[in-house]
Amino acid sequence: MPAAGPKRQPEQTPPEHHRVPQVYTLETTGLLVIAVLILILTLVRYWQHIPWSLR
Repeated sequence: MPAAGPKRQPEQTPPEHHRVPQVYTLETTGLLVIAVLILILTLVRYWQHIPWSLR
C-alpha cells in the first residue's frame, strides 16, 4: 500500500473585483438628476420668499 501523502490544495485564484451592474449606476444617476431638478425648481419657485438677509 502506498503511503498517504498530503492532499493537494487547489490553486488559489485572486479575488476578482465585483463590478456593479450598469443598471444600478444608471438608476443612481437618474435619482440624483431628479433630486437636483426638484431642488432647482423649488429654489426658482420660492426665491422671492426666502429671507436671504435675515436682518
